[in-house]
Amino acid sequence: MSTITDTKRTTLGYLGKALKVTLGAGAALGGSYLFSRIRDKHDAETSLNRLEQMVEEVLAAGGDAEK
Repeated sequence: MSTITDTKRTTLGYLGKALKVTLGAGAALGGSYLFSRIRDKHDAETSLNRLEQMVEEVLAAGGDAEK
């Protein structure tokens, strides 16, 4: 009987370790995904700001040329 209990305990120990590794990998992947989404959003906002600035400069230059 004790060998069956020892086997169960050993198996549960391995499963617990595997679960911890899986959860750690999932947390790492989830964190990197969130970081990349935040970075992409920041890049898009930066591009939009540059585009707005260029449009304002073109409009300002066009207004100066008309005068």
